Amino acid sequence: MYPEGMERLKNKKRIAVSGNTLSYVRYFDDFPLQPINNFWTDIGGTVQSRTDAKVYVVQTGTSVIQRCILMTTDPGDLVLDPTCGSGTTAYVAEQWGRRWITIDTSRVPLALARQRLLTATFPWYELKEEKRGPIGGFVPHITLKSIAGNEPPKEEVLADRPETDNRIVRVCGPFVFESTIPAPADWDEDEEIEDNNADMSGGHAAYTARMIEVLRHSPVLHIDGGKTVSLKQVRPPAKTLSLSAEAILENESPAAILFGPENGAISELSVSKAHDEASMKSRGYVHLYVIGFAIQPNARQYIERGAQIGIPATYIQATPDLMMGDLLKNLRSSQIFSVCGLPEIEIISLKDGQYQVNLLGLDVFDPATMETDHRSGDDVPAWFLDTDYNGLCFHMCQAFFPRTGAWEHLKKALKTTYEESVWDHLAGALSAPFPLGEHRQIAVKVIDDRGNELIVVKKPDSGVQK
Repeated sequence: MYPEGMERLKNKKRIAVSGNTLSYVRYFDDFPLQPINNFWTDIGGTVQSRTDAKVYVVQTGTSVIQRCILMTTDPGDLVLDPTCGSGTTAYVAEQWGRRWITIDTSRVPLALARQRLLTATFPWYELKEEKRGPIGGFVPHITLKSIAGNEPPKEEVLADRPETDNRIVRVCGPFVFESTIPAPADWDEDEEIEDNNADMSGGHAAYTARMIEVLRHSPVLHIDGGKTVSLKQVRPPAKTLSLSAEAILENESPAAILFGPENGAISELSVSKAHDEASMKSRGYVHLYVIGFAIQPNARQYIERGAQIGIPATYIQATPDLMMGDLLKNLRSSQIFSVCGLPEIEIISLKDGQYQVNLLGLDVFDPATMETDHRSGDDVPAWFLDTDYNGLCFHMCQAFFPRTGAWEHLKKALKTTYEESVWDHLAGALSAPFPLGEHRQIAVKVIDDRGNELIVVKKPDSGVQK
């Protein structure tokens, strides 16, 4: 090897002379990595100091989650995060080719995580196996022997530095958004409350008693625009077949209350029975409040038509945190019961046999003034469209974020020129044209400011011709 090897080092400027001593020159690029121990000073302050935008009150920076995932998993592995928050774990797992499941009890963080993933962009990594996702690239480890001996450099596999193709932008792959709330439930005949002395020890009766106690401690119903409706003297009815409770309004008029099931969506049958009983003149009620954790779209539509066939009715959304008794003492009253709006849509029939949906807005009924407050379709946080709703599972076909800058990141990442109308459409209230599916009905889901999911289902038969 000598003197040819020494001459080769000289030509590559790898020899430095210091007095009578020859030294070897190493560059940082020769081996740009160092081992990581259990003291991570390079990613400190990932909550307060971060490069990724903070969208949630308790949001961990991506760098620390990325290191944990890369240190403990391989591409294709499944990552579980039972405290979703803003979706950082899902975001990082998606970037690095890991499958993921994330869970939360509140609608707000799940809505934020869904928006974050739908509008996310990632680098395009050269893949070893298409089905497994990105894998680490190769960084040459250049040694004195390999240069002097004219040998290929040694290689180290770096899991956090895959080969990147900057000409391609990757977006999030398909994912499913599921709820644990089961199908709509109706009370059995043997569970009806016959009188105030009924056994309150278990089942539906115990749940009703607990909800009445919650409503007594938090008798304020919050509606849009900062308005409230207060209830007093909340109590079980003396005798009833379908109602859960009754109360006195601020104007001293009596109101009826129906609590939806503890583990299910409120059905149209339950609402119908309660509304028929509450509308009887002998009962004297002036309003029906339906309180639940979830509700069927047709049951919601029945409530909106209540005043046409009897007394007015209002749906009240209860926070799922009520199911976790220990957390209730930490909740503000404004977080427990709130009046939800109902989306108003228009189906437009096009000449080519396709359809469009126009989100006209969100109607919020004020039971105090008996008036409806309207919010335009371009003033909601998000709305989604299912072009072939089967009545059971909402399948998102189109997504829109009118009141956020959610698409700005994707717009910049594409590094190309698109007409502004493209981005205006993604942040607008008018869907793209679509053909009808086999079920011949569509569903629109709107996310309101509280994270509530409001669904309206409609058939296109009465659509506007255009």
